[in-house]
Amino acid sequence: MSLPTAKEINPIPENLDGAVAERHFLGKTLEEAEALFRDNSLCYQEDLMWMGPVAFRYYVQAAIGYIQSEASAEDSDMINCFTSILEFRLNSEQEELRVVASELASVCDYILKHFDRFDLAEAIYGRVRERLAAVHNRFLRLKNSKLS
Repeated sequence: MSLPTAKEINPIPENLDGAVAERHFLGKTLEEAEALFRDNSLCYQEDLMWMGPVAFRYYVQAAIGYIQSEASAEDSDMINCFTSILEFRLNSEQEELRVVASELASVCDYILKHFDRFDLAEAIYGRVRERLAAVHNRFLRLKNSKLS
């Protein structure tokens, strides 16, 4: 897969959040994008919310790489925000996620299995585990619906 274009990162030029995502990610490889998440996941995770679906499908792989690395230990903010991003995208563009449903189900499973390493205090973040389990199930259904 080739690097996402400016239009794929920010399909609506008037979208200021998309413009920020474009500024942060345009021309970045997955390795370079993962380095952004390692450097400041709280800053860059928000870009995943606002970039276009083609760019999201590409750059979510960098977020997954970061989440599954040792560098993400105790990064509760990333996991909380990532869960919200997945919920938002499932609700607004489920069909666009079908091609990455397997990878997204897999990272949800990974987070759920290693939940304690991310230090998500329920008193601060609420019921992230329950929300993520629901997202995981939706991605499993989406992935399996391809076979129908």
